[in-house]
Amino acid sequence: MDKVYYLKNIRKYRSVLPKVLGNTYPENSEVVVKLHFGEPGNKTALTPQEVAETVKVLNDLNIDPILFDTPVAYTSERSTVGGYKKAIRRRGFLKVARCKISNKGVPVKTKDMRVEVAKVLAKAKHVLVISHVKGHECCGFGGAIKNLGMGGITRESKVKEHNFAKPIWVKECQGCGTCAKLCPASAIKIVNGKAHVDLNECMGCSLCEMVCSYNCIKSRKALFDDLLAQAACAVMKKMPRKVLYINYLKNITEHCDCYDDAGKIVSKDIGVLFSTNPVAIDKASIDLINKINKKDVFKKLWNRDPLLHIEYASKYSTFSERYSLIDV
Repeated sequence: MDKVYYLKNIRKYRSVLPKVLGNTYPENSEVVVKLHFGEPGNKTALTPQEVAETVKVLNDLNIDPILFDTPVAYTSERSTVGGYKKAIRRRGFLKVARCKISNKGVPVKTKDMRVEVAKVLAKAKHVLVISHVKGHECCGFGGAIKNLGMGGITRESKVKEHNFAKPIWVKECQGCGTCAKLCPASAIKIVNGKAHVDLNECMGCSLCEMVCSYNCIKSRKALFDDLLAQAACAVMKKMPRKVLYINYLKNITEHCDCYDDAGKIVSKDIGVLFSTNPVAIDKASIDLINKINKKDVFKKLWNRDPLLHIEYASKYSTFSERYSLIDV
């Protein structure tokens, strides 16, 4: 059973970091810090000032950090390497540490697809994964696994991940309308008593397959949660054996940091988690959010089990969902 360390008071973050980071990374080393820099305009993603706290401690320990991410799959300034660099420059991250945006990958075969793991992560000797926990319509929520399974692969692999989760009809639609009602992309319409999917609008979240009472729909390859976990485990396989994961449970929004407006706050701030187990830290994040709010926050919000991709990630890796929570 792996340990997940829980710091309730975020203001004490800087005081606990020297021991946490010093016990993980050797002096005079270089550490790739996997981040989601946030869509331009987003006010709830991790800020340069927050990331600078970690960078300062790494520098004090004579450890050289490189902040890293890959281009996004959707239409955005961040969909190209050059555009992404401009975005992080405007946000102020270049003043914090060296930053690298790259779309170069190393191919890895998974159960249902061939993904390209970011070469920067695959070649790194030391990696630190910092994730902002928030909601996500395609997998319930985004944490460490989402940070790797979508953010740790090339843009082309991200597109493939979504496309392979898009629906195909295996039986005639019975016209119940449930999929049209719940589709987060509003890509399904009822026409003449039958559901019609606009695949150009479909984001490949697999929810229609999950909620169809008549089993009329299935994904082209696998559920999005499954594919996300496969990609995340491919990244884990290529990264160094020992990786530290930090999950921020603050500014917990309904949408992902990929939105310029991530929507309403759905939970009060909870704290910061530390672990070397990405599956356990995400499981602990959900457990804490649900415990404090006395409800399954993301399941209620997005009509899907936020633990599903965590379960798949545990299945495809050596990481267990079981953990012991230790207060810092």
